[in-house]
Amino acid sequence: MDGTKALYYGAVALVILIGISVVLSVISAIIGLATAVISGIVTLAVLVGIGYVAYKAGSWLLGDDDSASLDSIGTGSSSTSVDAGSSRQDRLRKQYVEGQISEAEFERRIGDELETEEIDDIDRELERER
Repeated sequence: MDGTKALYYGAVALVILIGISVVLSVISAIIGLATAVISGIVTLAVLVGIGYVAYKAGSWLLGDDDSASLDSIGTGSSSTSVDAGSSRQDRLRKQYVEGQISEAEFERRIGDELETEEIDDIDRELERER
């Protein structure tokens, strides 16, 4: 083998090694960047979770629940009475469907419920005006 061929093969081998080194460095940088991004997202999610748990624990310990604040404003009680009225109507519908009450009895009771709700609404309006 002559010296020029040896030099040629050596140069080719060196270029291939440098090319492989560059490709592996780029791949390593991409993997490192992806790992950093994923790590940042996971860290942010954990911090948000810890903050949420701390907020809920503080609210629970201090008694600052959302339903309590609604009751103190005065709107919580009206929504519960509306919910109670609709649940009574649901019970009447269920009794009618199951055949426990007649159609006439159902209509009478539903009418009573609707009148009661209208009176409750009027009372709430008068109380708000005061």
